[in-house]
Amino acid sequence: MAASPTATTLRGVGGFAVAAGTLLVAAGAGAWVAVTKELLAEKIDVPGDAPMLAGKRVQGPATAYVEALVIKRHAESAAGGRTFADISNALRGIDGGSDEAAELRKQSVALSTAASLRTSLMTSVLAYGVSAFAAGLGVFFLLAGSFLRRSGG
Repeated sequence: MAASPTATTLRGVGGFAVAAGTLLVAAGAGAWVAVTKELLAEKIDVPGDAPMLAGKRVQGPATAYVEALVIKRHAESAAGGRTFADISNALRGIDGGSDEAAELRKQSVALSTAASLRTSLMTSVLAYGVSAFAAGLGVFFLLAGSFLRRSGG
């Protein structure tokens, strides 16, 4: 007995979903591994004064996030609790060649460097989330595609 057009269509859509799911799982896993490899290559350890995961190597979303928090806290502390806006306003009101202006510029550079490092770490955290989402979506497509292929036959 020949399969009905609906059954054939279901098997075809199921096959496509299985293929797409396989690709998404592979892409998600590959991205996760690539980000982890890059973080490990930086040889960053979470400092001892971190609220958690102290001493751990930065190699995943949790350690990257904690490291970003520690960098922010250290930068704010080094700048005396001042923000970029505070420093900019203070620089407008003083002589540009003074020792105070030089100190404020040093604080501004430290805040800028810290912001760049934190942004890179938070980008890694985001990349982990996207790769997990892709892999999770891939698993869903694999399961749905398998179900469609079985129900079409």
